[in-house]
Amino acid sequence: MFNSGLRGFGAGLIAASGILAVVHFFGSDNIDSEAKAESSEEITYEEVNEYLENEGLVAVDQAKLDQLEGKQNTDDKNSSEEPKEEEPEEAPVIKTTVVISKGTSTGQVTDYLESQKIIKSSDELLKYLRANNMENKVRFGNYEVNSTMTLAEIAKVITSP
Repeated sequence: MFNSGLRGFGAGLIAASGILAVVHFFGSDNIDSEAKAESSEEITYEEVNEYLENEGLVAVDQAKLDQLEGKQNTDDKNSSEEPKEEEPEEAPVIKTTVVISKGTSTGQVTDYLESQKIIKSSDELLKYLRANNMENKVRFGNYEVNSTMTLAEIAKVITSP
């Protein structure tokens, strides 16, 4: 019973594959020819203009578009230059003494500098130290740093003997 059922299932698969193959190879020509017939219709200039008018759109050639964009860019530049009368106040300079003792990790030092608002991100200074092979060269001692110093300047100070 099991063998005959399996043979029947196999025969069904073969028959289904044959039907699909016939439809695929002989039926697809009709579909392709219909699609080609529909795509071969040409759209006229009047139809395009009518569509644009119905949608409230305007067609512009490339030269006119470039001219309009150029004018808009100059208008933007003029309008952005006018309100620059007020200049932002400069942030106060923050000064601190960093005390690095033996056993203090570089991460602890950078976290302290971030907490004191000397640097914006401890990760940035840590990445800078790693990129320049200075992470293991941080020396213990007392160092004066301020918020106007660059990462390179801070790195140079805390790695100096």
